[in-house]
Amino acid sequence: MPEPKSEASRLLGLRMRQRRTELELNQESVAHRAGLNVSNYARIDRGTGNPTFHTLIRLADVLSLEVGDLLTGLTKEQLPPDRDSLAIVDP
Repeated sequence: MPEPKSEASRLLGLRMRQRRTELELNQESVAHRAGLNVSNYARIDRGTGNPTFHTLIRLADVLSLEVGDLLTGLTKEQLPPDRDSLAIVDP
């Protein structure tokens, strides 16, 4: 199974999965209600996907949440390094 792209992705997936199970929904039903491909939703649910803003809004609606409920507390430090921080600097 692929590793999460970041700690933020892992936490987002965990929050969605917890809410989905509280509502007694499976991945397929959430995906279909949100208009998503099941495999795309499954990646988000596992914390290995990176959903778009519009997808987050759709998923929050299906899960009866506000988008902020999914994103609260996520910080820049939980993101993967950006391209500029990966650049090699010659002395």
